[in-house]
Amino acid sequence: MDEPNPNNEHSDHDAFGRGPHHPANVPAPNGIINIPRPQQAQQYIHEDEEDAVTDYNAPISWWILSTLFPLIAGTFGPLASAFNICALAISWRTTVDSNSTESEGTHIQDPASFLAVNAVSLAIALLSNLVLLAQITDRLSHQRASPVTIAGWYASSMLLLGLVAATPDHLPLPTNTLATYSQAFYYAIFSCILYFILASLLLTTSLSLHFHAPSYSRSFKLTMSQRSLMLQTMLFLGYLLAAGAVYSRIEGWDYLDAVYFVNVTLFTIGLGDYHPLTHLGRSLFFPMAIGGILFVGLMIASIRTLVLEAGSRKISTRMVEKARHKALKSGDPNEGKVKLRGIHTRQLHTDPSVPELDRRKQEFEIMRDVQKQAAHDNRMIALAISGSSFVILWIVGAVVFWQAEEATGGQDWSYFEALYFTYVALLTIGYGDFCPQTNSAKPAFVFWSLIALPTLTVLIGAVGDTVSDLVASSTLWLGQHAPESLKIFRQAKATARKKRNREGAFQTAKPPGFMDDESAAEWDFEDQNIAKAIQALGGRQQDNTQPGTKPEDEKEAQALLSAYRLHILLREMQNVVQHLDAQPPRKYTFEEWTWFLKLIHEDESDPPGHRLPWDRDADVAAPLREKDGQKWSWLGQESPLMSMEDEPKWVLARLLEVARRRSKKRGDYWLQIWREQRERDASDDELLGLG
Repeated sequence: MDEPNPNNEHSDHDAFGRGPHHPANVPAPNGIINIPRPQQAQQYIHEDEEDAVTDYNAPISWWILSTLFPLIAGTFGPLASAFNICALAISWRTTVDSNSTESEGTHIQDPASFLAVNAVSLAIALLSNLVLLAQITDRLSHQRASPVTIAGWYASSMLLLGLVAATPDHLPLPTNTLATYSQAFYYAIFSCILYFILASLLLTTSLSLHFHAPSYSRSFKLTMSQRSLMLQTMLFLGYLLAAGAVYSRIEGWDYLDAVYFVNVTLFTIGLGDYHPLTHLGRSLFFPMAIGGILFVGLMIASIRTLVLEAGSRKISTRMVEKARHKALKSGDPNEGKVKLRGIHTRQLHTDPSVPELDRRKQEFEIMRDVQKQAAHDNRMIALAISGSSFVILWIVGAVVFWQAEEATGGQDWSYFEALYFTYVALLTIGYGDFCPQTNSAKPAFVFWSLIALPTLTVLIGAVGDTVSDLVASSTLWLGQHAPESLKIFRQAKATARKKRNREGAFQTAKPPGFMDDESAAEWDFEDQNIAKAIQALGGRQQDNTQPGTKPEDEKEAQALLSAYRLHILLREMQNVVQHLDAQPPRKYTFEEWTWFLKLIHEDESDPPGHRLPWDRDADVAAPLREKDGQKWSWLGQESPLMSMEDEPKWVLARLLEVARRRSKKRGDYWLQIWREQRERDASDDELLGLG
């Protein structure tokens, strides 16, 4: 005996335990957002759900304001404070000999008032950093923390600006000897600029959150991993300054020269102008270098994962949405035409005589073409950003070092020599034939390297991924279209297919026999009852003992389906789990999607649950639909292919939800059976007692 009403799964609670009368009786986002109209976000009452809907429907500018700006502030805030420490470490003026470099000069003591103002600026900035860290880690609310951080950084910037502006009048260079400003003076300039820029970014974010964000979205949109990037930056900069202090003491170098040496070492540039000379310095070099390089690798990996990949996913999702919207808008709904790119159009059958399954497959294939178009545009944008970033870092850096080396004690480089030096340093080759010598060039190099080298490393990785995808796609295309004489490409395709099958990432997801798969007779089911249950579920012939025959008893088939549906769901979830980490991400065929949708009670051959992509008046909802009157389209925003998560994650979440409902219904049924049996037993005992 099985539970009643086995095929009706829509009357139970939804994925979040909400009943049919819940005000949010729409498909809830489980990390996967499928909302056809932004205003439907108001139906959600949970704050996390509303934020997720907003993030999906919001333009890229919202991601920049709520995620990128706070992440930049949290990462570069400690850097500005580290430069502020460098500005306080030594005096701002130094006398030099005409036959020596600026770093070999003698420092001139600064007035106590300058030191006091500099120290106050540092103290305020450190407090602001701590408050920002507390806000990013959710220890303080945005309303309390942001004003403190913004005001503190602006105050530190103004104090340093006042010191820098007053230096020519109140700290004049001696006229009776050759003198110049030390590295600390230039570190103060960099710190002042950083404080002002970061405070302005946070101010822009705060104003946008206050005046333009929804009422439930008043905080930064940072994940825990993104929040940890600020802590990683603080630890790395602390390591850099501490190692500089150690080597300054051991080798007898100026402290800021030691910081420059540690920076060149940890980024593996190795210019050779500074190197340990003492036995102790060389001994400490072993742990110092490996520890710092591990820090750099950790930060680069974090930046790549947390900033670029997350941003790329957001940008890619929005590009797919724009391409989808443009394709529908530029097409002709009356004739069923969808315009993809240029003059390329696809015909979508709207004739009722066309089988619904064929029309849906056509919709699916058009959506795949839209995805390919958006992916191509995304690759081109990534290449353009990578190339332009390289050129900017190279050329602008060369201009800075060219001008810096014209100062007293510099090497008086030509612009071409500065280009050569910047290129060698940017690629971390470090021949050592050119290296910064002046007090302005060394702080500029530290600042430039801290920004340029990690950024370039990440961008090179992004370009490498893009090129790798293009090469793989080209190889597979040649394997399909190359003549038989070019066997190497066909062998490469066969090898790639075997490797993917061994990894379990590209095995078929639909069962044999589903949608007229001819391999049904060859499939070895562990139980023929399961084969019959799949036959009943798919509505296709599925009897391995006698292919081509139907079950003798339709009621038996339905009973088997009711008994084994949960087993089928669990087995398919096992298969989908193998696809979660596939690289590149697994994309299911239409036949596979049809099978998965069958499992969650969505029939691709059933027209009442579907809409045309141009139909805006329908009650739209994504699978799982909570009401029979709701509809969806493969080309709509509610489409599973428009999810921000990979397709296996989308499928697994829905299968889990159906399995949860199924198991609860089964438990409720057997509990009711037990209660009825207990009442009957109690009645029998009572009758026996009376007798």
